[in-house]
Amino acid sequence: MELLYIFIPIFVFVLIKTVIDGQLKARSDRVKLLEEALKNPNIDRQTVESLAFQLTGARPARAPGTPKFAAAVLAVGWIGLFAGIAMWIASMWVYDKDLTLAGIITSIVGLGVVTYPFALRELEARRSPQ
Repeated sequence: MELLYIFIPIFVFVLIKTVIDGQLKARSDRVKLLEEALKNPNIDRQTVESLAFQLTGARPARAPGTPKFAAAVLAVGWIGLFAGIAMWIASMWVYDKDLTLAGIITSIVGLGVVTYPFALRELEARRSPQ
């Protein structure tokens, strides 16, 4: 029984040490891979920014107010999308064709509003010189 009190902490220590060493090795391998990727002259600016973020954790400066606006539009779109789906499902219980139409239209508009920030970001990325 006394051997268990000795071997269990040793086993736990070795197990934790092995896991930590594995994580450190994986992290250093990722850093080396990212550094090699950054040395490649054929990568575009967005890829360089993404790799730099993975290395440093710092995002490049963006236009002020854009993320909050995009988040607000995205939130309104999600609420509209799921409200439209809920109206559409509710219309099946009450057998109301007007509610069905309102649910379908609200869902389509909500989906359009949800995709709007992503479309703007894609257009901005294509418009900016690389």
